[in-house]
Amino acid sequence: MKRKRKNVLSVVAALAVTGLCALLPLAGCKRAEPPQGDAPRLVSLAPNLTEIVFAIGADGLLVGRTDVCDYPPEAARIPTVGGFAAPRLEQLLAANPTHILECSLADASVKGLLATLGIPLLHIPCSRLDDIPQAIEHVGELTGQEAQAQPLAEHIRAGLAQARAANTTHAPPPSVLLLFAPDLLITTSTNTFVSELLALAGGTNAAAEVGGTDYFHVSLEWLLARDPDIILCLFDTQGKPPTSLFDTRMCWGSLQAVRNHRVKTLADLNTVLRPGPRVLEGIAQLKACLEGN
Repeated sequence: MKRKRKNVLSVVAALAVTGLCALLPLAGCKRAEPPQGDAPRLVSLAPNLTEIVFAIGADGLLVGRTDVCDYPPEAARIPTVGGFAAPRLEQLLAANPTHILECSLADASVKGLLATLGIPLLHIPCSRLDDIPQAIEHVGELTGQEAQAQPLAEHIRAGLAQARAANTTHAPPPSVLLLFAPDLLITTSTNTFVSELLALAGGTNAAAEVGGTDYFHVSLEWLLARDPDIILCLFDTQGKPPTSLFDTRMCWGSLQAVRNHRVKTLADLNTVLRPGPRVLEGIAQLKACLEGN
């Protein structure tokens, strides 16, 4: 149990630093040539950055990825260099990168070591929705794929603007608890891109009044007092109906979301957990979830 708790907290810590519609078809992107001569050799330390590199057709420059960079499926051909934001130095250096892309480096000492070795570590902010188009443009400039990056960035900007303009309903939005672990009451404030996505989909964060840390624990007493309309499970439910995870737990049965079977999850959690090129798809998934019975 302690090991499981540690793994969950590691995921949430990584989320805290990163802050979670149609896309331009990847098939239409012009693929960059494999690294040759002075071409950049990129290592991505975050799955959302790996998705960006593929989305703009620069994947031919990727020489390393994390073991959770699993989208698109073609990413599997890229050698792994460690976990999310936690590279294994031996594998990282074996990739012989010229640039390392990160948005939430777990070990600050790695930065100093890479600087000593003369390997640029590029921090690409992705903690808020409006960071995503800028991140795409940044990676496009680095890889020489501006012609593919710019339309994708503008497509996402336009989609976000459209979602904001459409989100003007006068009906009270449902209160939603964003739950990040099955056994720990971990949720998020409104300062994260996941909460921003929820607002654009027509929901309100049940923890909206809580300030401070982006991702944090709440007590069962707090949850019972807040009594959200919907509980959204942003973790793998192992194929089980989400409500079944809580309907036998002490006190949870008194929550209206549990009584009304409004404990939900999403078909593809990564569209809302990764601030990357599939973010508009994430909004569409959340909207469908909130509007469903």
